[in-house]
Amino acid sequence: ELIRALRPDVLVKGGDYRLDQIVGREEVEAYGGEVKTIPFLQGYSTTGLVERIVQQFVMPQKDLKK
Repeated sequence: ELIRALRPDVLVKGGDYRLDQIVGREEVEAYGGEVKTIPFLQGYSTTGLVERIVQQFVMPQKDLKK
C-alpha cells in the first residue's frame, strides 16, 4: 500500500535481493517507474543508518523537551 501511495520513480533494494523478490516491483513497473538493485556491502545496513540518524537528530530533541 505504501509504495502504491508514494509512487516512487525509482525503488531501490540491496543486491542481496533478486528482482522477483522485491515487494512492490510490479506496482512500480506498472506505472513506468524503475526497480534497481545496488551491490550489497558487508557491514552496512539500513537499520544501522536509521539508528545513527535517530541517535544524532531525534534523541537530542527529546532531551530538550524535559
